[in-house]
Amino acid sequence: MGSKKKKEKQKDFKKAKLKVGKTAAKPDNYTDTSFKSKTISLPNQSITINSNSLQHELSLLKHHSSNTRKEILIQLESHLPSNSSQYKLIISSILPLIIDDSRMVRLQLVSLFKKIAIKQPGLFDLHLRSIILFIVSAMTHIQPNVRNTVSLFLEILIDYSNIKSYYNKILKNYFILMGWNLNEDKKSISLAINNNGSLNDENSKKARIEHVRILNKFLQKTMFEEKIDNGIKIDVAIHPQSYKYLLPHNVPQPYSPLKLFVNEIQENGTGVVGGSALSITDLDSISTEDLGTRMKIMNDIFKPTLVKNLKGLLKEGGDIGREANNCLKILEALPKEK
Repeated sequence: MGSKKKKEKQKDFKKAKLKVGKTAAKPDNYTDTSFKSKTISLPNQSITINSNSLQHELSLLKHHSSNTRKEILIQLESHLPSNSSQYKLIISSILPLIIDDSRMVRLQLVSLFKKIAIKQPGLFDLHLRSIILFIVSAMTHIQPNVRNTVSLFLEILIDYSNIKSYYNKILKNYFILMGWNLNEDKKSISLAINNNGSLNDENSKKARIEHVRILNKFLQKTMFEEKIDNGIKIDVAIHPQSYKYLLPHNVPQPYSPLKLFVNEIQENGTGVVGGSALSITDLDSISTEDLGTRMKIMNDIFKPTLVKNLKGLLKEGGDIGREANNCLKILEALPKEK
C-alpha cells in the first residue's frame, strides 16, 4: 500500500521520454504568449518632426491658456518660413488675436506683425481687407483693454502698407476709439460720454497718448504726397506678377470719372455725391485713392470736429498735449482744396 502511493508521487516528477518527431504535451495551465506583427507603409506621410509642426503650432493659437498662445507667437516669430505660400495660413490664424483678451498676447502679436512686414514686403497689401476688418473691430470693442493696443497694429500698416483705400473707415472709427462725437445729435454725444468714462484708468491714459501719436502718422501718410526713392531695391518673396492685381500708388485712376463702381466728389468744391449733399453715411461709398478726394473729405467732414477735440487735448498738457499739437500743425498746413 505504501509503495503504491510512493510510485504515484514519483510519477509527477518523472521526465517523460519523447519519441523522435513528437513534441511534449503542453500542461493544462499553459498560456500562449506568441504574437504577430505587421508593418504599415505610408509613403505620402512624412514622419519628420517638421512635417506638420506649423499646422500644429497654429492650432495652439486657440488654446485656452494665454501663456500657450504667447509662446506659440514667439515660436512663429523665431521661425518664420521663407516660403511665401505658407503666410496665407499664418495670417488667417493670427488675425483673431488682435481682439484677444490677453494684453501680453496682443503685444507679442504686434512684434510678430512687424517681423512679417519686414520679412515679406507687400504681403499685408494682399490681406489688407481682413486686417482692417479686425482692426476696426478692435477699435469699437467693448473691452477697453482691447482698444488700448489697437493703434499699434494700425501703426504697422501705416509704415508698411497702403491704407489710402480705407481712409474713411479708419478715420470714422478713430473718433469712436477716442470717444469723440462726429455727429452733433444727442445719441452720438451720449455714446461719446459713455466711452470717455472708460478712459480714466492709467492704462487708458497712456493708450490715448499712443492713439494721438499714431493719428499724427496716419495724417502724414494719407494727407501728403509720398516721396518715392527709386534707388531702393527690395528683394520680395511674393509672386512677381502681384502688381498686376493691385491698385497703383500715387497715380490717377483713368476710369474713375466713369463712376463705374464708386461715387466720386464733384469738382465744383461743394462736396456733393451723386447730386445730393455729402454726409457721413456716404463715406463708405466714396473712393479715397486720390489725394484730392481725401483732402476734400477732411476739410468738409472731419477737420472741424477733429480740430475741436485736439484743442481739448492740447489744454490737458503733457505728452498728450504735445502729440495733439503735432496733429494740429498738420491740419493747419493742409490746403483747403487740392
